[in-house]
Amino acid sequence: MLNRALAILVVALLLPLLVMTPRAAAAGHSGCPAGTNPVSVGSGVVCVVVTDPGEPGSAGSPGPRNPGEGGQAPVGCHKSDGTEVPCQTHDGTWWSGPQCYAAPYDAPPGTPAWQGHTDGSVWQCTSCTSAGTATTCNVQMMWTAPGQQPGPPTPEQLASTALGQLPLARADIHTAPEPPAATYIGVENWLWVPDGQWATLHKSVTAGATTVTVTASPSQTVWDLGPTAITCYGPGRPWVQGMTEAASTTCAYTYKETSDRAPQGQFQISATIRYHVTWSCSGTCPTTGGDLGLVDAPAGASTMRVLQRQTVVVQ
Repeated sequence: MLNRALAILVVALLLPLLVMTPRAAAAGHSGCPAGTNPVSVGSGVVCVVVTDPGEPGSAGSPGPRNPGEGGQAPVGCHKSDGTEVPCQTHDGTWWSGPQCYAAPYDAPPGTPAWQGHTDGSVWQCTSCTSAGTATTCNVQMMWTAPGQQPGPPTPEQLASTALGQLPLARADIHTAPEPPAATYIGVENWLWVPDGQWATLHKSVTAGATTVTVTASPSQTVWDLGPTAITCYGPGRPWVQGMTEAASTTCAYTYKETSDRAPQGQFQISATIRYHVTWSCSGTCPTTGGDLGLVDAPAGASTMRVLQRQTVVVQ
């Protein structure tokens, strides 16, 4: 935190920034002084001095969340390499041009951060990379002309950020019979996940005067059972010792082949809870809500060993 604070102070005092017009950019040269890099912002270019407060680590690898079949890919904020990032953090709002999180910087007029300007605005632009438990942040102070400030995230982008923060349940697979016990061809196998995992989730994200709340409701469980896959529209019913033959369930599968030829003589199976995700907006909202479609949680895994019953003829 001390290194980061010192980096912000040094940059605020020393960073020169210039803005050139699109006509200058079209002239075939950047127009930026030595030691600065041109960055496209709005209809102009900002000449940015990059100050590195430390050796940057390799970028983290956030797990992308894939929408389920028939679902819509959430609209969010992305780095130039396509990596999805939160649209709003404690560092500010994602600004795709300079590839950083921008927050207004309260510098009195006449200080070096304003570069002699009396209009426009000054921004603190923060970009961080993580390597293991270490995080390295690069902070830039940027002056922009009037009308070139970063816009607030859209409700759709805030919904995508909220979705990324939801603890979608990894299915805790249960079957009857339960591994390591084997099942047999022609036997109905009960399939279920705990009722506690079949729960509606909510998450709210606020940016300025806009608050978006995402609601994820379990819609179905997709079971990959080895030779085939089935979809159950509920968590399934737990099988309990002592149930009668008349007991029934809404989620089951009967194998028609053995697992002899599968690796280690058993089928690798999985279950994925699929959520229907919607969002609503309150405060300053161009739209009141929307639908992100079906979104898959991480899959849970297990095994199933299927045998063939041997018929014994007694004379």
